[in-house]
Amino acid sequence: MIVLVLVGATVPLSRNAGASSVTVAAAGDIARPSFGTPQQQTADLVTTFDPMVVFALGDEQYENGELANFQKYYDVSWGAFKSKTYPIPGNHEYQTSGATGYFSYFGAAAGDPSKGYYSFDLGDWHVVALNTNCGVIDCTAQKSWMVADLAADTHLCQVVVYHATNRKWPRQNMEAAGGDLALAASRHVYERWAPENGLVRLTVGTGGRSLGKLDPAAAVGVREYGILRLTLDASSYTWSFIDVNETVRDSGSGACHD
Repeated sequence: MIVLVLVGATVPLSRNAGASSVTVAAAGDIARPSFGTPQQQTADLVTTFDPMVVFALGDEQYENGELANFQKYYDVSWGAFKSKTYPIPGNHEYQTSGATGYFSYFGAAAGDPSKGYYSFDLGDWHVVALNTNCGVIDCTAQKSWMVADLAADTHLCQVVVYHATNRKWPRQNMEAAGGDLALAASRHVYERWAPENGLVRLTVGTGGRSLGKLDPAAAVGVREYGILRLTLDASSYTWSFIDVNETVRDSGSGACHD
């Protein structure tokens, strides 16, 4: 069952997790090629929330993902959460050959530099982190890996994180496996889409770079900087999108399914 709520009230942000819960903050499209106020505002939201884990949903550093810019701009804002960040690469990281700035900055947390995709267990959830830059890595092999990884997983609850919303195969593979959440970025807005075969899909490209155009096909669209706040429980989840004015712009909950 999925429960959806849309509100516009300002609420205090606090860590809200029981013993079996994991709190997560997520956003992509974050740091400008010169320091920008919005990336610090979203970083401040993460700090106030104090999540256990951060998902960085690609295009963490513009314009070309150079290591020097990661160190100068991303690091002074979202770098505060580096030790608990699970990143994925966006297309701008690969504007530096091999995304070497991205892989150098995040190190082992970014996975094998020849692949840039990986999976891991987080509390009672299984997380699949994908690389949607199919022009520079072997996505045929990645798709086969994803299908096998999900087939071998025994968790009730599964989430996929990736960057490019125009890639359909990540969510199609999750739907086929009975996955629950899909988080992406690339579009510089927040969007929630109508559930597809039980999969709730959220676009969170609101980390600070710039704001884009909303897709009228989305069930909910918000053109504001902000972060996604998740609580992942043993068999359910809640989410809220919070803008930099600390206003909840969208929220809801759901139960995991097979």
